[in-house]
Amino acid sequence: MDFKIYRVFEKVNYEGKEHKVQDYLNNLDFFDAGQNLKYVINSGVEYERGVLVGSISEEFIPNSYKVNEDRTLGNLEGFEPYERTIFAYDFNTNIFLVQNRKYPPKNLDPGRTLNRLTDIMNDAFRSVFNDSFTVIQTTLPEGNEMFLNWFKVNRVTEVEVSNINQRGTLREDIYAKPSLNSSLKEFWNVEDDSKMDVLKVRSTIDGELNNNPVVLAAIHSPDVIIDKIRYYDSEEDKQVTVQRSKLDKFVVKDVARDEESVTAFQQVINQVNENRRILRNIRSEE
Repeated sequence: MDFKIYRVFEKVNYEGKEHKVQDYLNNLDFFDAGQNLKYVINSGVEYERGVLVGSISEEFIPNSYKVNEDRTLGNLEGFEPYERTIFAYDFNTNIFLVQNRKYPPKNLDPGRTLNRLTDIMNDAFRSVFNDSFTVIQTTLPEGNEMFLNWFKVNRVTEVEVSNINQRGTLREDIYAKPSLNSSLKEFWNVEDDSKMDVLKVRSTIDGELNNNPVVLAAIHSPDVIIDKIRYYDSEEDKQVTVQRSKLDKFVVKDVARDEESVTAFQQVINQVNENRRILRNIRSEE
């Protein structure tokens, strides 16, 4: 299961009232969606370790029909189907997560669901904090700054770099010793005529790529794109993989679309707590 990532304008101090947002959402009634349809925040909204997580169910017009005894098609009666969408808000990073859904029903779409959720959260924040809940779109980072920062402070074990064929001229000094820089630049800028375009390098599990000359030349060359790094997070004592293609989505592993809410909610809470560093680095659209 994956979630679209949105940033919310930062609040100065929640004053320990986060649980009141949970209570507010759990006490809501059904909303009128028009056309005799409804939507509702399901009971059982959870708040744990800085993460609020719940779900919205939206009634939809079914695309299914019954077959009458004379073999004619008829509308289903007494059938009120709902689609569930999970959402979460992390009070630590001001990140709002909405399950990335494709809705078969014609009267549902991701934009409408997001609008309903933000309206409800805005009312909750005005009631509890006397402040608004304003969502900002996030975007994939264009440059390599985020990846280079991780590269500087962590032991990197895997790197994927593309667009190397357009790398231009390596200007940055990699080593403190001038002679080594000169040799590396001569090889990288002049002697290598392979037109290499993609570089994928992986170390052993106890090794690192931080001082590998080819890797350093690749990630510091003009116009290259760092697509992926894998590094050892000493605080979490585990390997962490960061992919550019997934930086606008938050993936919650081992959770199916129809997973029971209590199980899905706990997985969301766990994985938000495990990946706050990544969430803090998500950029807002200008």
